[in-house]
Amino acid sequence: MSAWQQLQISALLGTQKNSPSPQWSTELAPIMSQLYDNTLLNQLAAMSAYQRAAYTPVSMTLAPPAPADVLHSATLAQQKWLVYLLSYEGQDYLLDWLSLAAQKQVAFPAAQLPELLDIGNKNKKLRLAISQVAGQRGAWLAQRNSDWQWLQGGQISLENEQLMDYWHTASAASRELLFERLRLANPAQARTFLQQVWQEEAAATRKLLLEKCAINLSLDDHDFLEGCLDDRSRIVKEQTVDLLASLQGSLLQQRLQHSLSQHLTLKKGLIHKSLQVEAIEQVSEALERDGLNPKAADIKNGLGEKAQWLRDVSAGVSLEWLSSHYELQAEAFIVAALKTDWAEAILTGLSTAAIRQKHSLWLKALLEVDSKKLALPRFKLFDALSIADRESWLLAYAAQSKKELERGSLLLQFFYQSQPWHWSRYFTIAVIEVYQQQLKLQQSNNQLGHYLARYGDAQLAQAANQYPHQLVNTWLMRMEIGQAFA
Repeated sequence: MSAWQQLQISALLGTQKNSPSPQWSTELAPIMSQLYDNTLLNQLAAMSAYQRAAYTPVSMTLAPPAPADVLHSATLAQQKWLVYLLSYEGQDYLLDWLSLAAQKQVAFPAAQLPELLDIGNKNKKLRLAISQVAGQRGAWLAQRNSDWQWLQGGQISLENEQLMDYWHTASAASRELLFERLRLANPAQARTFLQQVWQEEAAATRKLLLEKCAINLSLDDHDFLEGCLDDRSRIVKEQTVDLLASLQGSLLQQRLQHSLSQHLTLKKGLIHKSLQVEAIEQVSEALERDGLNPKAADIKNGLGEKAQWLRDVSAGVSLEWLSSHYELQAEAFIVAALKTDWAEAILTGLSTAAIRQKHSLWLKALLEVDSKKLALPRFKLFDALSIADRESWLLAYAAQSKKELERGSLLLQFFYQSQPWHWSRYFTIAVIEVYQQQLKLQQSNNQLGHYLARYGDAQLAQAANQYPHQLVNTWLMRMEIGQAFA
């Protein structure tokens, strides 16, 4: 029993029933012997002061230093812009630096590494790139800060004999990053790792790891994914359907194709062909397993129950099969669908199919549908196009307007809503022409200038006299960063 506890008992029971003279510790005995009046209250007062002021000594040993790094040290030229790149505004350009450094096996400077790891803690999209330049110093830091443990999953060798043990014991963030690396390097091994923990993981974790199976997705994944259709969680099942519907030749595609052919038929006239729709009256167990919701609870999009079922069946078919089965190419099929009462359900579903399969002909054909009449996901359709197709389509789309200000607004809609990309020289020059016309009309939009500076072809800085200095200054910075790693 401690001295403090003995004093508490004396205070509760009284000094007649309990002695107020406890056994003091070595450091307290000299202090208590100096009390003028050694009553219980004085002892309590002295002990209370000691309790508030004293602390238990902790023995500490110096941590071993970080191992020597195998990555190259960053040169002064490579470090020049890092203070800006680590700032909130400059983080738009940080991934470019990280990618160049990884290619040249350059380590991020140690003094700024904690700041970089904090950025990675907030932005998952940067973690893989950060892990490639954090080096041994980053691993050393991650061992001492639980917020940075995800870095270990990005750095552990995929050839490590203890990789399986690490997979079963690592933090969720570390495993997520490790699984992404495995899908990039060895999809079969990643699938094996996932199968081992599948039954014991929470639904949110299963869905998160399943999303990364989109990396290097192939028919080798088919049987595992087919089994995941029986998962008890709806969010896991939805992700599984998305993957299988993206996989050309999957059994899910074949089943939904059979279902669609029963409810959507082609009627051939003497001149024209038309589509006839027979409503899906109820969802069978097989269709429910393939992702259809028998209760059709999703009414936010304005579609009725039967329309939603038709939409979801259409979303799961192969577009190559669709054109072949109905003997209609994308444009002709869309025209025929628009003449039915089920146009929005069919075309919304086919938009999902085109995005999943990244089918260029269907993506471009669906982008031409009047979006004011149908709520098609046009920005997602745009994102699914190749970069060359994005640029050619967007320039043609903007050119439909004769007003420069309106052209700029149309371009900005897609820059703001879609995934960014590095522009070609031709596309950059075309956007600059719109921007410069706006400057002449004093109707320029700073946002358009921002996108030009960030994603335009930086090599155009060499023709500095032709372009606004605010663009050129940013391009010069981007060029300097690139040249520092050349």
